[in-house]
Amino acid sequence: MHESRDSTPNPVSKLLPSRPFIVIALCYVVGLLFFALMRLLLLANFTQLIKHEPLTEIATAFAIGVRFDQIVVLYILLPLLLVIPWTGLRRSLMRWVTLVYLGLLFSFAFLLLISDIRFYAKFGSHLNFLAYEYIGEGNEFWNQILSDSGFAVSIFVWAVVSLLFVLLIRFLLRKTDRWPDRRSWVGQIVWTVLLLALSFLGVRGGVGLAPIDWGEAYYSQNAFLNQLALNGVYTLARNFTERDGDLRLSTMTESERFPFVEMDEAYQTVAEMLTQPNEAWSGPREGTFRSTMSSRIRHVPGPNVIVVLLESWAARNTGVLGSPHDLTPNFDSWADNGILFTHFFANGIRTSFGLPAVLCSYPSLPGRSIMGRYDAPHPFIALSEHLEMRGFHDVFVYGGDLSFDNIEGFFRSKRYHRFVGEGSFDSDQAFSKWGIPDHVLLERAAALIDSLPRPFQMTVLTLSNHEPYDLPDSSVQEFFDDADSSRVFNAQVYADHCLGLFLRKLEEKRIFDSTIVVITADHARYDVSRLVLDPEAFRIPLLILGPKGMIPSGRVIDAAGSQVDILPTILGMLGGSYQHRSWGRDLLLLDEDDAGFAMVNAADRIGCVTRDYFYLEWLGRQTSLYEYDSLGDDPVDFSGNQPDLFIELQRRTRAYMQIAEQLSQVETAPSAAAAQ
Repeated sequence: MHESRDSTPNPVSKLLPSRPFIVIALCYVVGLLFFALMRLLLLANFTQLIKHEPLTEIATAFAIGVRFDQIVVLYILLPLLLVIPWTGLRRSLMRWVTLVYLGLLFSFAFLLLISDIRFYAKFGSHLNFLAYEYIGEGNEFWNQILSDSGFAVSIFVWAVVSLLFVLLIRFLLRKTDRWPDRRSWVGQIVWTVLLLALSFLGVRGGVGLAPIDWGEAYYSQNAFLNQLALNGVYTLARNFTERDGDLRLSTMTESERFPFVEMDEAYQTVAEMLTQPNEAWSGPREGTFRSTMSSRIRHVPGPNVIVVLLESWAARNTGVLGSPHDLTPNFDSWADNGILFTHFFANGIRTSFGLPAVLCSYPSLPGRSIMGRYDAPHPFIALSEHLEMRGFHDVFVYGGDLSFDNIEGFFRSKRYHRFVGEGSFDSDQAFSKWGIPDHVLLERAAALIDSLPRPFQMTVLTLSNHEPYDLPDSSVQEFFDDADSSRVFNAQVYADHCLGLFLRKLEEKRIFDSTIVVITADHARYDVSRLVLDPEAFRIPLLILGPKGMIPSGRVIDAAGSQVDILPTILGMLGGSYQHRSWGRDLLLLDEDDAGFAMVNAADRIGCVTRDYFYLEWLGRQTSLYEYDSLGDDPVDFSGNQPDLFIELQRRTRAYMQIAEQLSQVETAPSAAAAQ
């Protein structure tokens, strides 16, 4: 073995770096190179988003990315920097400990970064609190992972990258064995202090007064390039450690997330946004509680209400809503028999946000869904609670696990009388990890109607139009290649086929004469785009069918609306007077010149969509205003050209989100001022 001390009498040589510092420096370089490789893999998966960008812009993203990558790399290397300068690497045990430590930590980081690619494809964002929510779903989390079409390839890439990293570190440990473990105690101390200081600067991102923030990555008008400059390990860690009041992320108390304006002022803004004719509000302490006297006659005992929530059904795949593909002939034909809304939006990007929006008229907000917050007050009254007071029997029908997203637990507290879930079907009727196929589920729902007391409210949540997009058979399959888009299209065709069967069953029962049928989606399939929040990724169908004297055929409404508008619209159709805490409006009472609005949210990005405009706010980083019709390959922020409109939409968006958030908190009195 080599001596651990340098026998050279030259005092200068005693200050040269010894083997531990050389190894740490080499590991730092190797770590950055592998993180750059992960960034290259991310880029390779989304090249369609940077087709027209010059190489210099892409190179800038990689250059900025080094600053964020080194934060993760330095945190991994810090324990070694504190230990191996004093233990040395001469002993075989220390070399193996170093190799195993680096292999495990970097391998885990590579796994997160590869997962981040799949996560970005689904949510248009790097890893954030939603990843933690998925993990908390137990078996459903593993179902989503294992059903991902890219799972096997991702695991293979992760294994190869991790193996290459370990082999390279092992090679470097061998190649540095000629260097001494220590030249002098003074040199050892000097180099330790120097590298600790450099690490501190590296973690801070520079010598400025404030440490680097993810806003530093926002350098381009292309949203994907800005995301390319970040990495998922950094964003995930920041999401759960950040307590800064500007970011308002899920790790903070909800009362800290939106300290925009004082509560009384925000309340007045929300009241202005939601108030419709013949409504009386109770005041700030009661939140959105108001009494409405409908101009429609209240029918006793009915009509019944059926709400069909179609899994991941996007407007972009719906023919009557502009899809160029013939995927939804059944929905398209039924659209002529009722009221079709062409500019309608989901409030969030997951089922756990869509259900409270549709059935409770409560918006999607940054952080955990209200369904998963057991200690949160509920500033709303659910549709089932309203209808129970009118003598309705409520039933919830879902082909999957009712514990998923706390569905059964949440809605049992909302006065649903009966639940039909996966356990209500024979085990051989399930064909995928998610549960019961749509045709079996909807057939059961149609049959169940005959045994329900009148009046009734039935909520049906489908699940087949979801990854892995399996079909129970090939009878309705129209696309036979292996492209991801073909699998999505086939699932959409199948979902539409099942919906058509269900509606024909209802038609045979003549139930449309006494029932309001609301057909919408829990959310849309989220696709990445050049915008950090694309409203088209939230646009979903809304079709209302029912009694001919109540529901006019062929009516089309193009004012913007969202899932939170469904509950007040149903209550309005049922007629009479009622008290509610809705966060939406009766869409059938909008004036012709009312452009409507929809609030959308994905993690820390919020937006307000109207018929003509889209206001976007990336909390703590970006605010923009776009013309809706100009959204496409090259959206242009024109907030500077319309400052008054920009300020107004910003005021409304912030007030709406702030009030909804604050009223869901135990410690926040509705009339208290928000923390500044």
